[in-house]
Amino acid sequence: MPSGNSIAGGQTGTFKLTMGSNYHNVYLTYSGVTLAQMTEIRVVVNGKIVQRYSATMRDAMNKFDGRDAAAGILTIPFGRYNLKLKQTEDATSLNTASAHPQTGASITSINIEIDIDAAALTPILKLHAEVSPKLEGGAGNVLHISKRTIALPSVGEHQIGDIQRGTATTMFLNRIFFANDAGDISNIKIMANNVDIHNRTKALNELMQNNGVRIPQALFHVVDRTENGTGGDVINLMELDDFRFYLECSASMNVVTTTEYIGRLGD
Repeated sequence: MPSGNSIAGGQTGTFKLTMGSNYHNVYLTYSGVTLAQMTEIRVVVNGKIVQRYSATMRDAMNKFDGRDAAAGILTIPFGRYNLKLKQTEDATSLNTASAHPQTGASITSINIEIDIDAAALTPILKLHAEVSPKLEGGAGNVLHISKRTIALPSVGEHQIGDIQRGTATTMFLNRIFFANDAGDISNIKIMANNVDIHNRTKALNELMQNNGVRIPQALFHVVDRTENGTGGDVINLMELDDFRFYLECSASMNVVTTTEYIGRLGD
């Protein structure tokens, strides 16, 4: 991959990926900077942010998937991982310079942006990519990853009913990570159109994920529809009249949610 620009403490390093390939993963080699000092990583497609997380969070998500922990190299995936069918893993790879047959829309640019803390005095960043030949027919499905912080002010059950859903970029919920800064989230329930579709204690959830293809991490509680390696078992967010999470909390806390949607390229 081309060299990055502005690789320095207190700057935003940027890598511009070349077009004409189908991108599965990129691998960020780093030295002179810690994971914690890469405070935010953004994948920007056609000028729009489609993925956002810290390097520490990305590493924890990778370990949850069963990837090796970062030790000088951090994986930034575009496809999904550890599924039973390779085509479901590759379904969200970033297929560039391929026009949709009806709309003509295509991925014309991908930038990887990395915010570097000023305390990183001598950062060195390099990028490698795992690619295959581009496919005809357009960008296809794209994995959109967003984050937000929600304040839950007390002990007890709290509901979150304002999750974004049902747009071109939020058609399906792949999984959602809940990272709390105090106490514990002991149970998560999901109601879709007033039907209980997920209701697990933390212990039960982690047992089922361990029995599947995931490795639970201490940092968060995860609702993962791919936990058994089945890539098609996502939550359809289209045409839902109501969709809510219910979190049972042992203390007041701030919860950072990292949500993975599957959708189209978007505007």
